[in-house]
Amino acid sequence: MNPLEVVATNRAPLFDGSSYVFWSVRIKAYIMSLGFDVWMSIVNGYTLPSQPPTDLDGKRAFESNAKTMNAILCGLSESKFVKVTHCESAQTMWEKLQNFCEGDEKVRNAKVQTHRMLFEILKMQEDENIAAYFLRVDEVINSLKGLGEKLDDKVVVPKFLRSLSLKFDVKVSTIEEMVELDKLIVDKLHGILTPYEMRTNVDSSSKRETSFKASKKGKENEQKSSESLEEDFEDEATHLVRKLERGSGKYKGKLPLKWFNCGKIGHFASKFP
Repeated sequence: MNPLEVVATNRAPLFDGSSYVFWSVRIKAYIMSLGFDVWMSIVNGYTLPSQPPTDLDGKRAFESNAKTMNAILCGLSESKFVKVTHCESAQTMWEKLQNFCEGDEKVRNAKVQTHRMLFEILKMQEDENIAAYFLRVDEVINSLKGLGEKLDDKVVVPKFLRSLSLKFDVKVSTIEEMVELDKLIVDKLHGILTPYEMRTNVDSSSKRETSFKASKKGKENEQKSSESLEEDFEDEATHLVRKLERGSGKYKGKLPLKWFNCGKIGHFASKFP
């Protein structure tokens, strides 16, 4: 079973070395669920005292830091666990993992530039549905946000509309005319485009079915017409043969008249190739 499908509420999400941004969001939510002071041990940091604390505030700070360290360690695979075993505070662990997985400031800036470029060149494929495209866009946006970048819906929505495939042109024009884009959020846009795509697909299917039926009917009529012509020809040919056999009319005295194809009277090329 995929470990992401079922996650116990009392167990930290596991980080195996891939998708650090995804894991960091989940572990952050998990640590926050343990308590405000627990998360603040990462934000504010904690210095381990030389002597065990005796006052209440000191004990609480110690416990919060210990809970955070435990949550992080429980969420690491063995290969990542050894990177932070020597750390004495949760803040140090957090920063070390961040630097190890995302690099220093220069590396993070380079990654930001790369993901910005990916965001700018996003384009919906003609055979791609709206749900799959939203997923691709979300992956790039989440990667940027994980690197500390802020992307407001005011930036994402216009970019999304510009990058849709041609089949959405009519709907995009309607949205731009009827809706204030500055107030439109991504989730709302998803709710607008999904039903439109469903209706468009149904209409396209109906048109294809109608076209197929018309084409099939045309072929059937053509076949019937061909069969009718052949029957008429055979009737005329049969009448001709009878005249030849009787030797009447303009064919009188001209028997035997043989068919060039087989040399016999009354044999048709279509039936006796």
